[in-house]
Amino acid sequence: MSPELIAIITAAIALAAVILPGQHAMRRDIADLREHMARLEGLFEGFTRREIAPPPA
Repeated sequence: MSPELIAIITAAIALAAVILPGQHAMRRDIADLREHMARLEGLFEGFTRREIAPPPA
């Protein structure tokens, strides 16, 4: 193997070691964001479907 090929393979492994954990964290953050958005959507739907109570007599 030539030194250039070894350097290319080493750089690819180093980049993968840096990128892959970041992608995992991003997927976890997106999942958390989906949960929060679903909660907000549910609250918003409940707010818009709320009937106005007649004033007390």
